[in-house]
Amino acid sequence: MKKDHLTYLPEKGDIRPVFVQHLFEIYHHIYYFICHVLGIFIDIPHHTEGYKRPIVCVSGFLGRSLTWAAMRKHLISLGHPVYVVPLGFQVGNIRKKSKILENFLIENDIKDCYLFCHSMGGLIAAGLSYKGRDRVRKIFVIGSPLSGTYMAYLAPIFPCTWQMMPGSKLTKEVVETYSKFHNVQAVFTKGDGIVRPWENSRLGHFDDVEIPEYGHLNLYLGSLGIECMGSLVTSEEKKDPLPIKQKPVAKEESKKEISTPSSKTTAKKKTAAAKKPASSPKKKASPKKVKPKKKR
Repeated sequence: MKKDHLTYLPEKGDIRPVFVQHLFEIYHHIYYFICHVLGIFIDIPHHTEGYKRPIVCVSGFLGRSLTWAAMRKHLISLGHPVYVVPLGFQVGNIRKKSKILENFLIENDIKDCYLFCHSMGGLIAAGLSYKGRDRVRKIFVIGSPLSGTYMAYLAPIFPCTWQMMPGSKLTKEVVETYSKFHNVQAVFTKGDGIVRPWENSRLGHFDDVEIPEYGHLNLYLGSLGIECMGSLVTSEEKKDPLPIKQKPVAKEESKKEISTPSSKTTAKKKTAAAKKPASSPKKKASPKKVKPKKKR
């Protein structure tokens, strides 16, 4: 069978056993719920420093900024400024969330950025107007129900779940919108327990990336998912690197250049000082002779 997508494999080690994958997914669900509760009171601050393009994280259904902590830490280590959009309880109208995202980009003056959109976040990003799209370099949709999910029928009490049902007006608009974009890449897993069927999380492009582990939350909370996203954004940066703001690095190099000649001169002075007494031992100060007093 011909493969029409890419598969990401871990750089170090092997893929975890299936039983372990399921255990981690259960753990991720518990962690996700705790973060949802704590996220009412706690928000992760934005990291505005970095010498690469900024990354904006968009949460999914019931998602909070705290859930991005591990991903954020990894992206910061790669040199990116990282922002997490505050979207509230994430159960409301998806179109309104798109407007919040757009205003966030404009108010924080974020340009030429990458969007990391988990689950429902991919539908939110599709609703950006031209004002928001002009500020986005590339969109990564991570386990997003682009064509809807049958799991939405289990919670029909929320506006967003109605919009995520297969065949809804919004999902049709999302598919149509993303079909016109060349700067969207899907990351998915065949073992997605939330997006059903899992094919609905694909764009159908040759560069869709499969993470060969089980779990909807594992896509961005698990170690393999975090490693995959870091690798994808790094490869994008290599295609068109910035005329980089590596000012801190340049300063360090200049300091080294300045310090090396001075250290050489000081070393020369020390050696010269050490040589002088050896070459001219006669110049040593002799003790003064005391003249005897004449007797009267």
